[in-house]
Amino acid sequence: MTKRERIYNALAHKPVDKIPKGELSISPIFANKILGGGYSEAFQDFEREKAVRELLKMDFINVGDWPSERIGTAENGDPIFQSNYGEKYIDNGVSKHMIELPFEDIEESEDYETPDISKVSGELIRRFAEETDLFVFAQIGGPISMVNEMIGMEDYMVYSLTNTDEIKELARKIMIYEVQKAKLFIDSGANGITIADDMAFNTGLLLPPHIMDEIAFPFYEEAVKEIKAYKDVPVILHTDGNINMVLDRIADLGFDGIQSLQPSAGMDIKEVKEKYGDRLCLIGNIDLDYIMTFAPAEEVKQNVEETIRAAAKGSGFILSTCNTLVDIIPPENAFAMYETAETFDMEEL
Repeated sequence: MTKRERIYNALAHKPVDKIPKGELSISPIFANKILGGGYSEAFQDFEREKAVRELLKMDFINVGDWPSERIGTAENGDPIFQSNYGEKYIDNGVSKHMIELPFEDIEESEDYETPDISKVSGELIRRFAEETDLFVFAQIGGPISMVNEMIGMEDYMVYSLTNTDEIKELARKIMIYEVQKAKLFIDSGANGITIADDMAFNTGLLLPPHIMDEIAFPFYEEAVKEIKAYKDVPVILHTDGNINMVLDRIADLGFDGIQSLQPSAGMDIKEVKEKYGDRLCLIGNIDLDYIMTFAPAEEVKQNVEETIRAAAKGSGFILSTCNTLVDIIPPENAFAMYETAETFDMEEL
């Protein structure tokens, strides 16, 4: 079974020959650490991303395209950029600081223009589709995260309650662009689409469900329908946090799978499998708060085996961490995680 066949089968709840696995993202620093160095630490470097996935025997990669333009220099010498969404920010190579919103007042949302799709190339997606055997997920943004990043978390949460119609209008325009990106990525060879949209804290949702019903859920549903009408590819949702309150709603939106299932946020993989395992492919659940970052390798192996037994029976499961492979993970723990999955005896299920 090829890597792409394995991921397709898992998403469709069909039999697999071994546990499918991969990560939405791998820190460049971490990748260089386990590869022994020598690779660029630039964001989404093709050779590094390819090599680290080959080393860990992953089946999929997740890549995207977020164009921005350098427009100046700050007083301290750091570059100033403007993203394709319109906000301006300083980027010192480690963190970003927003300095100007795309508009002066939330009431101007009607005048906000949908981002320019012509600035998106999809070239990196094409390379992974043509030059590797990995299943290629192409990432687009969602109505929460992209508006949130564009205007800032605090204003986003306040305006979602006080100016719901304006936030809804911004989300509508953003999702026109994101779906355009998805179509371009499919044309570039993407095998599936990831809608990445964090909607929750560890303790629960960012916003009340009735507000989500206005500014998020309808846009997910429409995006999934439009993407699949263009080409029937798998579409998955990524969101961190505790989403137990809205998993029923998410399962009804047409997604093929959901990634993260963060255990430190109360996402019990066994319970989720029992309730939603026939409707959603479950992706993730390996803990980053303790297991991957502080536990000894033997405990990592035990946790991975327990997760597989709880979630992989009958297929519909893809192993990954509950977010990404981050810098502070000891290399031996990453090897323990992926070697355990690679050698897991499927007859135990």
